This record gives sequence, C-alpha cells and structure tokens, in this order.
Amino acid sequence: MKDELLEQIEKLHGISRKNILTVSQVSEYIHDALSNDPKLNQIYVLGEVTNVSEKQGYVYFDIKDEESLLRCILFPRNNNKLSFKIENGLEILIFGSISTYMKRGLYQLVVSAIFPVGEGALYLQFKQLKEKLSKEGLFDEKHKKETPAIPKTIGLITSKTSAACKDVLEVLKNRFSNVTIKLVDTLTQGAKASLEIIQAIEVLNRVKSVDVIILARGGGSFEDLMCFSDEQLARTIFESKIPIITGIGHETDYTIADFVADKRAPTPSVAAKFAVTDKRDLIDDVSSVRNELKKSYDNFIASKLKDKKLKRYKVVVIVLIIIILIVAFTMLVGF
Repeated sequence: MKDELLEQIEKLHGISRKNILTVSQVSEYIHDALSNDPKLNQIYVLGEVTNVSEKQGYVYFDIKDEESLLRCILFPRNNNKLSFKIENGLEILIFGSISTYMKRGLYQLVVSAIFPVGEGALYLQFKQLKEKLSKEGLFDEKHKKETPAIPKTIGLITSKTSAACKDVLEVLKNRFSNVTIKLVDTLTQGAKASLEIIQAIEVLNRVKSVDVIILARGGGSFEDLMCFSDEQLARTIFESKIPIITGIGHETDYTIADFVADKRAPTPSVAAKFAVTDKRDLIDDVSSVRNELKKSYDNFIASKLKDKKLKRYKVVVIVLIIIILIVAFTMLVGF
C-alpha cells in the first residue's frame, strides 16, 4: 500500500496505518485461519450434490442441506479414483478439508474422497460402471472366448468352505470324474474380495495346463455381490487368456463380472455343467456312433456278398446259354 495514501488517511481520518489491512492480508489471514483449524481439516461432510460441472478433469459442484450450500472442488487425481460419476441429486459423504480461493474471496471444500450413500447409491455405482465398460466394448460378443467341450484341467475360484464350492465339485465329479481341478480359495464378499479374485485369475493364467476357469459364489444381497462388480476385476477377466465362466448368486442376480465373462451361468452348479460335458452322454454318443458304424459295415458287407452272388449267377447263365447255343448249332449242323 502506498505510503502517501496511508499518510493521507491518517491525517484526514485519524486512523493509524497499523490498523489498516489490504485485501490480500485479510484473505491470507482467513486462509491461514481456515487451513489451520482442526475442525475444518480432514472432515466428513454429508450433503446432496447440485450444480455439477467439469472442466479438464476438475469437477466443481455444491453440496447442500435444507439451510446451506457449500462449494466443492475435486481435482483430477482424485476424480480418476472414483468408481462412479458425480450427478445432481446424489446423496454423498465427502472427506476433505476447507480451503480458500483468495483471488475470488471464496472458501470451498477440497475433496479427497467421496462415498455415495442413501438408497440406490450402490446401484448407481453399478449402473455407471456398466455403461462405461459397455461403451469400451468389454461386453461385446466378438471378445468372448470359446470354452473347451472336454477340458483336462479346470480352475475354480471361490471360497473353499462355501456351499457353492461343494456344489461345483460335486457336479464336476458326477459329470466327469477324470477332470483335474485346481481350487484357489478366495474371499467372495467384502472390500478385500475383489483383489483376492484378481490375484487368483492371474495365478491360474500362469498355469499353462488350465483350460477353463469357473468363478463361483452362492446367493446374497446386491451389496454382498458388489465385489464382483469391481472395475479392475472386470478388466482382469477381460484380459484373461483362459476362458472364464461365472456362476454368481441366483438366476436373477447380475454382476459386472457376468457381463464381461466368456459365459455366464445362473448358478454355480450350472456353471459346472457349462464347464464340462457329462461323461455318460459321451459314452452314449460313442455307443451310438459305434452302432451306426457297425450297421453301415454290415450293410456294406451284405451288399458286397449280394453283388458277388449275382456275378456268379450271371456267369452260370452265360455258360448255359453258350452250351445251349453250341448244342443247338450242333443239332442244326447234324440236320
């Protein structure tokens, strides 16, 4: 601030220059006060999203309740970590700190993490991820790998203590007891489940003898099955060199893993049926083919024998005709 102006103010108004602050000084003081207040740093704030806009990876929005509005900013590095897209009307819980934008004299909540809450929050996350991966082509039929009819080795990813594991093993044993099963025990519910399943798929992909993978879990709530709707898990399934069959939940349950898998079964037991042909059916097919071959061979032999007999008959007839002609000619010459 210019000294001349301060002197003038002091003379005209009797206000000491020590008591006069610039706009920047006030803004800096407010900034420091807010930034150093533990009640405003690393806090959780609950509110409804409104006025969303996005520019170059930055997301600007407000959260509100019945009485107030709070400006928020989400930087690209944290925006990229979100598993859902921020939409107007969404109820969210924000973790962040209050800061100021001194150029405009604004205070705002700098967002570190966002958690959707309330009814439908998980479904919104599921829906947005499904739309994103669908646009990228991860669900396209052209990417689906064929599953072998008679695999020698099957990889099974599930909880080894679950009913789903028992069902799959029983079906595989009944249908084709000769098949080798490599079981990888994982969590199938909770925050750590997705990572364990991802690691299991990667492990089985390094085992060259595995022909097909079954990913199985029994029924549960939408929330229980959310670990199968993880984005990184979906990309791992897509990138797997080994075909993957999912058997997750019940017939009406769908997860992101089901959409990206090479084949989706409505239950774990059906997934096992999809994985391998029933040996009894193969035996029946082989017996049927054998019987058809035997029948064709018998018909062929009978036909050949018939042709052979016919040829012999023709030779006898010709010989008889010749003899008759000779006899007739002899008789004619004798006359």
